[in-house]
Amino acid sequence: MSVTLKLNLPAGRYHATPWGRHVNEGVPEWPPSPWRLLRALVAVWRRTCPELSESQVSRVIEPLLSPPRFQLPASRVAHTRHYMPKGKAGPGERTLVFDTFVAIHRDAPLLIGWPDVDLPPADRGVLTKLVANLTSLGRAESWVHAELSTSPPECWNCLPAESSDPNPVAVFCPDPATAFGSEHYPTHTVKMLKKGLKPGDLLFDSPRWHLCLDTQTIHDRRWPQVPGAKWVNYSIRPTHPEPIPRSSGPNRQAPTFVRFALDGPVLPLVTDTIQLAERVRGQLLSRCKWLHNSTDPQLAIADLPTIAPAFWGKDEERRPLTGHRHAYFLPVDEDGDGAIDHVAVFAPMGFSRLELQAVDRLRRLRFGDLDLSLVVVGLGEPEDFARSRLLGPATIWESATPFVVTRHLKRRGRKRDPLEWTQGPDGHAAFVRAVLKEELEHRAELAPNKFSGVEIEALGDRGIGPRHVRPLEFYLSRRKEGRAGERRPRGGFRIRFPRPVSGPIALGHSCHFGLGLFLPSLPTSGDRLAPSP
Repeated sequence: MSVTLKLNLPAGRYHATPWGRHVNEGVPEWPPSPWRLLRALVAVWRRTCPELSESQVSRVIEPLLSPPRFQLPASRVAHTRHYMPKGKAGPGERTLVFDTFVAIHRDAPLLIGWPDVDLPPADRGVLTKLVANLTSLGRAESWVHAELSTSPPECWNCLPAESSDPNPVAVFCPDPATAFGSEHYPTHTVKMLKKGLKPGDLLFDSPRWHLCLDTQTIHDRRWPQVPGAKWVNYSIRPTHPEPIPRSSGPNRQAPTFVRFALDGPVLPLVTDTIQLAERVRGQLLSRCKWLHNSTDPQLAIADLPTIAPAFWGKDEERRPLTGHRHAYFLPVDEDGDGAIDHVAVFAPMGFSRLELQAVDRLRRLRFGDLDLSLVVVGLGEPEDFARSRLLGPATIWESATPFVVTRHLKRRGRKRDPLEWTQGPDGHAAFVRAVLKEELEHRAELAPNKFSGVEIEALGDRGIGPRHVRPLEFYLSRRKEGRAGERRPRGGFRIRFPRPVSGPIALGHSCHFGLGLFLPSLPTSGDRLAPSP
């Protein structure tokens, strides 16, 4: 008979922070780490079942070192915030701590199974006793009622991932080859004992297994990899289709705006805007394809105009959609330090249900050598985000990324451009400004109340943004274009509206990938604008 553990969380919450993450990152562990589970069983043995021998427990633990499968209940991530006393700094000194947890229904069981493990009756009895004494998993507030189940599910919805899975979840598991090793287990030398360190210090009353290493020892030794453990990629997929949410009214509209916060040891520079935007779009589309057809995601490409029209931005003939109704992918440096800290996705046509599921599953992003975390900090309509600098409202808007022209100079015909636009930097700037004016006039046809009566001023040599980045420092081409974007004229501008308007405002070439982005102007002393031709 296979081994299946049934866990119920009476509080409806699972509190645990993944290995290697800080509690204030707001990233919960889900599914529960098998490494954590087996260590908890060892702790239960030493605390509540002293009559069991080490050999009895090792015979039970060893078959469970292989990566298990999970049947995960429906869940949501939530958090509470606490201002905790800051050590010895005094009662008045407090620090903000996030308590992030996974919320599930109190009656929904979590199943963890090893279908290929068959324990003898005696060993199964030992495991039954250990599991029955397990009262918490993760932090102390994660109360657990656990038991061995005799009826495993027909289909598991979380299992080790295939290499083709575009959205694997890294789960911390014991390493069957080294979990029972002891070569890295600490031993107290004579020098350490002279300093007053007793043999029992830093060591729990447990066997000398790598699986039982205490966390303080692991952190103090700074091992690049935890002995006896490894990361295993898992695939999380629903066993049944998710129910379609009921509309609360006949006029309910789909959300049009989602805002991600970026986190990582190093954030991408604002000059990488177009590359990051393209990467975010690619990852969202990959998740849409996988959600639509997890067996062969490539077969879902033909259905993208229907299942993900906002992200795809093309019709059934692969022609770009018109009217700028599809998604804008807008990386933003909101604090002005030169690094991108947020990514907004704005789709005036609204997001489909599948696109919203893809947004929910985009939590990590590999960008070059950077490993970034993405957290959805808001979903709704632009007017719901009054504090976002991307959205205003404001009367004066200034380039945050270069405006890049959408056409070439017209040298022939009745509508050819003035000859002076081809001559020198001033002519170049005049051409870019003229194309920006054309773009605003075109947008005024779509939204006359917003884009009519606009004045344009060139920033000249001042540069773009608070750090005055030169337009030529930005990447201006998408991957499929090679270096074509770098050959297009570009510039920075300030535009003035006759009345306050709301954003986002992105114009020109690759405006759906963050170029030509304007933000409300921050007044600074000494701003000198180049005269407009």
